[in-house]
Amino acid sequence: MEKKSLSYEKKKQLNQVAATMAVENMLLTKASYQNLYSIASGEKTVEQIIDEITAKYKREV
Repeated sequence: MEKKSLSYEKKKQLNQVAATMAVENMLLTKASYQNLYSIASGEKTVEQIIDEITAKYKREV
């Protein structure tokens, strides 16, 4: 699947989120960053991401 590109403003906001988390010593994982990117680009909704994460951890238990 090809990723949709983000506007300059969306990229800036995404980087600000990552920087804020880093300042608090909570680095984003690659998967977390990809989830934020998917939401920001409109590829997925927050509900879709939540459902995917929930399904992943239900299988692991």
